[in-house]
Parts: sequence; structure tokens; C-alpha cells
Amino acid sequence: MTLKRRELMLGAGLAGAWPMLQARTQASSPAGTPGGFDTPPEVPPAPAVPSLTLQQARLPNGLRLMVLQRPGAVRTSMRLIGAGGWLKDPAGREGLAEVALTMLAQGANRGNEAMDSADIAYASDLLGRPLRLDLSPATAEVALEALPDQCDDAVSLMADLVGAPALSFEALEHVRSRAQDALLLRRADAEQLAPWVGRRLFWGTAYPLATAASLKRLRRDEVQAFHRLYWQPDRTQMLFCGDLTLDTARQWAEDLYDDWRAPKNPPASLTARTADKGVAAAAQPAPVARLIPLPRALGCRMVLQTAVPRSTPPALRALARHLLQQRLMEALPWPWRSDMEAPGGPVCWRLSLSLPPEAVPDLLAQAREQLPKLADAPVTPEDLAMAQALALGEWQSRLQSAPDALLAEALGQGELDDVLQWPQRLRAVSAPVLQLLLASSWRESRTQVLLVGEAGPPEPLQRAWPGVSVVRMAAVIGE
Repeated sequence: MTLKRRELMLGAGLAGAWPMLQARTQASSPAGTPGGFDTPPEVPPAPAVPSLTLQQARLPNGLRLMVLQRPGAVRTSMRLIGAGGWLKDPAGREGLAEVALTMLAQGANRGNEAMDSADIAYASDLLGRPLRLDLSPATAEVALEALPDQCDDAVSLMADLVGAPALSFEALEHVRSRAQDALLLRRADAEQLAPWVGRRLFWGTAYPLATAASLKRLRRDEVQAFHRLYWQPDRTQMLFCGDLTLDTARQWAEDLYDDWRAPKNPPASLTARTADKGVAAAAQPAPVARLIPLPRALGCRMVLQTAVPRSTPPALRALARHLLQQRLMEALPWPWRSDMEAPGGPVCWRLSLSLPPEAVPDLLAQAREQLPKLADAPVTPEDLAMAQALALGEWQSRLQSAPDALLAEALGQGELDDVLQWPQRLRAVSAPVLQLLLASSWRESRTQVLLVGEAGPPEPLQRAWPGVSVVRMAAVIGE
């Protein structure tokens, strides 16, 4: 039998069987609906994602312990979270919080033995991950990771850094010099500079912004006082994420932190005029449009920002952010970044991206036209489901990759309960409520525009967004 004859016989067999197969499919299909493979299968409901359980305890000295159990995790993440974020910078001493935190890694004492920066780096490298110092508006954090049999060494190292830092004059000068160099680099880079300028536009001069002058004014006794004031056990939280129990974490903490006591007379001279009070009392931001040219810039960082009420629940804010970003990517397909910042007062909803100079006027005009329309578009059940899936996926991704960073951020913003119950909070948001938040945002009368870098001559920009004015950097950041 040749191959051609086999093909003919197979085709004849299929042709004969087709009427029977078609009749069977139509008989099994509901009346009035198409049968066969044209009918898609029903999608089963998505499985419910459980909330997180965070075990908590307090030591007699006030230190708060938190454990997020992750059975099977190879490494354990640990964070000491203090209250000295950059919003605690006193007026005229902007940059103090960052300098004080950075100096922790420059030297410490363990009993009668002094450790310099090289010793601290070597000790953290032995744990398999470098030491991390993270500063946020509300918190200062010391973070380490370790294998199960090294966790007590990591807890001990953090106790040395926070409980017995050297805070030497030499370390201050070294950190000050590095901070001043970082300022110069930031001012030359549109992408680094734009968020800080945007914060100044949104919250005004109350928002702390380190300058060369403010860094130069810092003294060693101020750094020491700042450390004593904000690294106290009753103002500090210790977070563990890994395959361990609360009893194990408590045992480590009691062995190394039980004798940590708050100073009897904590210094109060640095608390009279802190930035957090001014930011919390900030008025509704004015709808301004500014262009800050940067010499030798190769592109432009575009920032659009609007205010969201401080009382808006975090889950609602996240859904609005994800939904608008999806709409924006479809209408204006550029790599937009969308984020919200809530240090106090009104919440800042920020859209940003980097552009070549020749693209700025056209995209600015399109954004002015499209943003109100995208925000006004009805929120369908499909839109809500998509936004919920994106927000839930982002939460799960961060929980998988860096759970300690996710929880520390929530602690700093006072949103821990929301993050622990994130799936339930997302499901509790309705489409009409989401529609109401979107419709009240991104009006031209409530939107700020910031262009940093090279955006071409001002005339096309003013036609694209009336009111754009060219200002010098010093007019916004004060230096």
C-alpha cells in the first residue's frame, strides 16, 4: 500500500465519521447555543487567597517582635525598624536621618572590642548577604539575611550596630563627603532629581531636602542625639520572615536585647521643628507646571502628579493606580511608571517616564487631553476584576521576593493590617467606589506637571500645556 493510498483511506474514514460526530456534539449542547469547539469552557472561579498571619510579642523593655512564618524557606530575613525616617529631619538639618543611619555601618563596639566598617562588612558577608540600610519617610531600617544556623549571629550583629554604634567624628566626615558627592550626582541626573523636586512642588518647602549647606551644618553631637532619640526599644520593631517560630525569635531577642534600655532623659532639642509636622499640615497642592533645564541632559523626565485624599483606603488606591496605568498604556503606549506616596497630608499620585526631547511636546499635549478621559471612563466589572488581579499579583510577587520589605513599608505607613488582609481588602472595593476616585483625579485644575532635563524650547511646551514656566533648580530645592 502506497503512502498516497493510506492518506486517501484516512480522509475517507474521517469524512464518514464527521456527520456522526457532529450529531453527537449537537445533541449534547444546550438548546439555542452553538455546539462543538466553538463553545468556550466555563472558567472556574479563582481560588481565594488567604490573608497573612503575623505572630507578635513584646519584650519587657518595649521592643516589639513580629514573625511571618514561611515554612520551607531556606533563609530568614531580619529587620530592625526604628522611627528615625527622613521626615524626622529638623529644620535646617536636612539629611541628618540619612547620615545617622549610614554611620551605623561605619563602626560599632562588641563588648571591649571595636569593629570598623571593614569588620562589619566582613561579618555580614559571612552570613551570605550584605548588610542593608534602608531609609523611608517614617523609618530607618537595618536588614540582614541568614541561614537558620546563622540567625543568632545576624541578630547579634544588628544589636551591636544599633545598641553600641561608634558614631565617630571620622565616620561623620566620611559619610558627609559621600552624601555631598551623591547630591552632585543627583542634580545632574534628571531621573534621580525629578522625584525630589516633585515632592517639593507637592508638599512645599516643608518636605525635607538635603542640601550641601544643611549637610555642612551637621555636628557629631547632633548625630548622637538623633540616634539616642529614635533608636529606643519602645520605638523599635524587629521583624523576622522565615521558617522559624515566635518562641525562637523571642529567645534570640531576649539574649541580645533584653538589657537595651531607653535613655532616662532623651534629647528633645531635635524634635521642635521636624518635617513630618509640616508635611502633615500641607495644603492642597496648586496646579503648577514647571520646566527645570539641566545642562548636558540627553533627555527629559516627565512627572505628572495629582492629590488623593489621605483617608482613601490603601486597597482602593492600588486598584485605581493599576487600572489607570493599564488604560494609559493602551492610549499612550510609553513605559509609564505609576506610584503613590503617602508620608502625611494629601497622598501624591505620580505618573512619570523618561523621553527624548523631541517627543515631549506631543506626549504632553496627548496627556493633557487623554488623562481626564481615561479617568472618567466607566469602571466595568471586567475592569475591576483586572485591577484586582494586578494588585493581588503585585502583592504576591513582593511577598515571595521580599516579604520583610513589604511588611516594613506597611509598618512605616501605618497600613500593616491592610497588607496582612490584602486579598480581602481588594475584594471589598466595588466598581462605583473605584469610579468615584478615578473621576475625581487627574483634572487639569488638580494636576501638577514637572519636566526635568532637556525638553526643547519652551514655546511648544506652553502650547501643549498652557502655563509651563521655566525655573531654576534653586527656586524649587533652595540651592
